[in-house]
Amino acid sequence: MMPLAERLTFTVPLSGADFKLAQKFSSEQKNSDKSQQVFLNTLAVLAVNFYCQCLKVETNLEESTIGHYNQRILMDSADLKIDVLGKLECRPVLPNENICYVPSEVWSDRVGYVVVEIDEEAKKAILVGFVEQIETDELLLAQLPDIDNLVDLLLLAKNKQFLERIFAKNWDEKESAKILNDKQKKLVKKLVRRDSPALSTIDKSITSPLYKAKYITLRGQKFILSVEITPTKEGKFQLLVEVESSKKIPSDLNLKLLSLSDQTLKANLTKGGDYISLEYTLQLGESFQIQVKRAEEIHTEQFSFD
Repeated sequence: MMPLAERLTFTVPLSGADFKLAQKFSSEQKNSDKSQQVFLNTLAVLAVNFYCQCLKVETNLEESTIGHYNQRILMDSADLKIDVLGKLECRPVLPNENICYVPSEVWSDRVGYVVVEIDEEAKKAILVGFVEQIETDELLLAQLPDIDNLVDLLLLAKNKQFLERIFAKNWDEKESAKILNDKQKKLVKKLVRRDSPALSTIDKSITSPLYKAKYITLRGQKFILSVEITPTKEGKFQLLVEVESSKKIPSDLNLKLLSLSDQTLKANLTKGGDYISLEYTLQLGESFQIQVKRAEEIHTEQFSFD
């Protein structure tokens, strides 16, 4: 394997609590090999969970394999459930090992595989590499990519988690679902990008669009404000904003995308008989405002990453 000093890695200090939990789970096993397997799997998951916490990425240990007694007994799995992303497999290796074993039972339903070197004596774990897909039960560490792509994936998950929280706070889920149901056929034509490249199974969970809609009223006329945000693996967001009406869009209705300092990023360029819309590419973590204005009445939605 390439010397760790030349690779992008991350070192995690293993605490007494980590070892205590790993020993607790391993003691459930009657077979010594299985006991060691569970011990190392638990430490690998806890190490990756620590890394996610450092990045402020939300995880769910209770929904991971180590949180379920029967799965710990029956499976050789070391997955970590990451909200909005899916299961990230955390495979342990010992210092000086050249191969990481990945059982066939975890070849599917995973968004990626992190190789974690467990050094019990030094009480540390090192995240040494990451791959998205696997088709063999042995990973050669000398050929293993570093964790650079893992960083991108987790940061994308972090921002999508944030968007979910923003929508949950300011957008009514029932109202949004009703609007989507009523407008489904029309929305499919307008919002789905037919020229988008096909996504792999791994990509779909993290790059699937977030769609929300709500009713707003300006000068006595009701409109539908809809927002679709699609994360990309390049670390950006594709934003599509649309304002619709059952009547003709009035000439004095304007749609703008603003920075938090009220600088115009984009104004509506697409205008149909019953809708106006705009599209914009956002950088990862870029805050913005959506402003719908009619005469002197203004409706604003703010998305702040601060």
